Amino acid sequence: MDEFSEYSSIQQNNREVFHKNFASDTQCFKDALTALRNIWGRLGTERDKAGESHVGLLPFSNILVRHVIFGFEHLACYQSFLAWLTFRPGLEALLILGKFVDDPANAKIWLNRGVDVNSYRKTFEGRALESASLPLSLEFRKVLSRLNDEFMHPNPAFAYRDANVRSDAGGMQVEIQFFDVDADVHEAHLLAYLNLIDVIVRSSQTVVDGLCGSRATGGWTGNYAAQERGRALQLAARNAVAKKVMNELGLWNL
Repeated sequence: MDEFSEYSSIQQNNREVFHKNFASDTQCFKDALTALRNIWGRLGTERDKAGESHVGLLPFSNILVRHVIFGFEHLACYQSFLAWLTFRPGLEALLILGKFVDDPANAKIWLNRGVDVNSYRKTFEGRALESASLPLSLEFRKVLSRLNDEFMHPNPAFAYRDANVRSDAGGMQVEIQFFDVDADVHEAHLLAYLNLIDVIVRSSQTVVDGLCGSRATGGWTGNYAAQERGRALQLAARNAVAKKVMNELGLWNL
């Protein structure tokens, strides 16, 4: 079998194994995804308390939803490094939404970023990307920075994290892993991802409720951290890397 066909075959097999091993987590993700789409979807049919439409925010909420799906799909293939890589634009879109809600004039700065780079940097880079309208925007921005450092750029931590070195009579060979090989670390990425999505759903509801008034999101109870805390604590106790992943990427407090 050629390398690409072998890769595709393993990916498909991993997906089947994942859905058997993590059926309840998959259902949790589907429920959170439905809630996230319903929350932001209100902006397509409702106006704010002053009668103004915020339909212009929908492209960014759709980017968020799309990349939430992309990220989970890679987790379901045991490719946690790709999960965060593909999710990252969605997290940035969420932070941009918060800036737009803070001040609609920020949308013009974002749109003209190629013309007035300085204004864009002052408004959308570093700590400036945090907003008053989006709860936990500081924490989300910190996660975004970690994703940039750990999953975007081939720095030493990136290059050596998934590498194996083999030597034999034929010489030395360096291999880069295509799939997660440590079960605990993969599960930690899964718990981190699902908790982060849960927090994003609740923060999104606060933003949209602030614009359009409170409304219950049917079928979503939230609070993934409370439901799975025992599981996360056990995982953190036996694996320091897993604990770091959950705390730094998933906003757990373990």
